Amino acid sequence: MRPTSSIPTPAGVPSSRPARPSRAFAPRAAAGTARGRSVAARLGRSWFAAAAVLAACVPAGDGIAPPTDQLYFPVALAVDESSEWLYVVNSDFDLQFNGGTVQSVRLGRLREIVPRVCSSDAHCEAGEICDVGQDASGPTADNGGTASFFCVPNRQASPCGDLREQTPSERAVAPGRCAPISLLDPPDGGGSLLEQVVTISAFATDAVLRTRPAGEEPGAPQRLFIPVRSDRSLHWIDVDGGALDCGQERDGGSCDAKHRVGDNPDAETEERSELPTEPFGIDATEDGRVLVVAHQVGGRVSAFTNDWANGPRLAYVESGLPNRPIGVAAVPPRLLSEGSVAEQAPGFLVTFRNAAQVNLLRFLGEDDSRRSRLVDVAETPLTVNTLGVDSRGIAIDDPRPRARAVCDELPAEERDGCLAEAERLPLDVYVANRTPPSLIVGRTREVTATGEPRDLPTFHDSIPLTAGPSRVVVGNVLVDDGTPEGRPERRIFVLCFDSNLIYVYDPEERRIEAEISTGRGPHALAFDRERPLAYVAHFTDSYIGVVSLDQRSPWNYGALIASIGTPRPPRASK
Repeated sequence: MRPTSSIPTPAGVPSSRPARPSRAFAPRAAAGTARGRSVAARLGRSWFAAAAVLAACVPAGDGIAPPTDQLYFPVALAVDESSEWLYVVNSDFDLQFNGGTVQSVRLGRLREIVPRVCSSDAHCEAGEICDVGQDASGPTADNGGTASFFCVPNRQASPCGDLREQTPSERAVAPGRCAPISLLDPPDGGGSLLEQVVTISAFATDAVLRTRPAGEEPGAPQRLFIPVRSDRSLHWIDVDGGALDCGQERDGGSCDAKHRVGDNPDAETEERSELPTEPFGIDATEDGRVLVVAHQVGGRVSAFTNDWANGPRLAYVESGLPNRPIGVAAVPPRLLSEGSVAEQAPGFLVTFRNAAQVNLLRFLGEDDSRRSRLVDVAETPLTVNTLGVDSRGIAIDDPRPRARAVCDELPAEERDGCLAEAERLPLDVYVANRTPPSLIVGRTREVTATGEPRDLPTFHDSIPLTAGPSRVVVGNVLVDDGTPEGRPERRIFVLCFDSNLIYVYDPEERRIEAEISTGRGPHALAFDRERPLAYVAHFTDSYIGVVSLDQRSPWNYGALIASIGTPRPPRASK
């Protein structure tokens, strides 16, 4: 489910649509001064120029080391399988430092501080009540003048607990009722949220986290892959319970050359000599053995093979594609009846800024073969929009795991037939497009009875959005089904960088269900598996927002209820 916003243009322009009454604690960001907007626009236009002179500006080892205790132009987020760790990739976009950073954040600690939303006392823990005020039908409480619908110790307690409440001007920058949570010194006295930090090259763009498959030799359970524009490389970091290992000599130190692939040519053929310029979007197969990176200059897409013992290597560069490929989404593998993966070359769908189409590429060859190829096998047009060009993020929703779960509940004599039907289900594909701003919806064809996969989608619907759709992500919300636990349901989230909004699309109802008002420049989104929360990386002001995805508390659904790190505007806009 990879992104993207190829040239993030720092925004400060609020949507023209009025805020909903139920979003009283999440106002849209203020527009800022005319001078700030003009400087922000120049920052966006100078993105390519800055990349071109980056090496001259920040030679390796020179300059000021990036801060390890703060967020700085975050561009990617990833939550590990245990949902105990959030990995944050910071890009150093304005070149103030000599590199970016990757941080591991303790989600268990964060969940202790983030308010728990509610609509009644039943949603709170023992010894707490729900701050519904005098009238549970709306925010008309006597607690601070407005009901919070947060769990509190008593009716007179502050809804923000150890955090103070924000002023209206602070909410204009970082929407939400409560003041930001410090990474190093949270107000509850329970210790730092930050576990470890490593330094990488400047201008990281994206990240993908993969789990080591069963049967591999012992090693770190997960690996983080990060494309970096400044030295046109792929960084990789082994991840183990918050610990980050990329050959650094100390905490906060730089990753070594072994953990950076693409900028040190040592291969045998021209195709594998070195990584092309401007690596941007990335995705990987579920087992993490094949990765594909789109390059936003020229019609090039790179393939890497990942050896879990020794790391990734550049395997092939496919050229001759339409100009400016951006988004990448790995096609989920199909299973055979006995549960093993079908013999099918890994597939990847790619979007383009300069072409109204989506291409299907397949990686052909063994993982360690020098004859491996990334082949452009087919394309499908985007004809549901006026123009259809300038597509950014792309995501695939695979319904088969949910269908398999239903089959597992059936009697044994019915299970095999049900599983076979589940494997033939088509995939839903979503594209963030800018001409006009919209979410484009498509679907692959149902697999034939012979098992022939048909992974190229056909697009059939266009959902209007506001300016700047940049990324699309598949996740869950928690719906109220009458039980205390609620029920997770699938949603599609579209990040609109320019208009400071995240749209929540219900694929079953085929409608926009909610709008999440964010701060400036929402750039990446990750989901908590323990609580119905989402984490939003705010690129422009360098902080992370925490969003409630719990529909059992409708007054807080889709609202930012907390933020991590003190918002800092770009230097040029001050």
